[in-house]
Amino acid sequence: MNLVDFMRDVSEDLEGQFSEYDENTSVIVVPLGKGRFQAVQGKVQEVDIQGTKTISFVSKVCPFYRQMDLVDFMEENKKMLFSRFIVEDNFIKVEASVFLEFVSEQNKEYLQNAICEVAEVADKWEHKLTGLDVF
Repeated sequence: MNLVDFMRDVSEDLEGQFSEYDENTSVIVVPLGKGRFQAVQGKVQEVDIQGTKTISFVSKVCPFYRQMDLVDFMEENKKMLFSRFIVEDNFIKVEASVFLEFVSEQNKEYLQNAICEVAEVADKWEHKLTGLDVF
């Protein structure tokens, strides 16, 4: 199953909005209830010189500031099953990743749960840190 088809199927299951950027990148806007939504980007990427491919599900939380207490993020990391906090491009983000071969109909429910966790945690922390629903 390719990324675009997979993300489109998951979007339909979650009653979200699907957008395709290219064959390696697409986005699902996941509805979370109470009028809140969170965008989760799925992206295929090579992670080493052998050409190992992964798919990452990533959602922005907010810009990173040096004054932030990183211990809070590490404590939250312990509670997450599928994902973790990362800092990338000067943003705090939530990311879950798996080997591309793992993307299949048999693993759809597992991956859908990972996407939902990314969306829910990113939204929770975005609201906690900014009070907004931006991403």
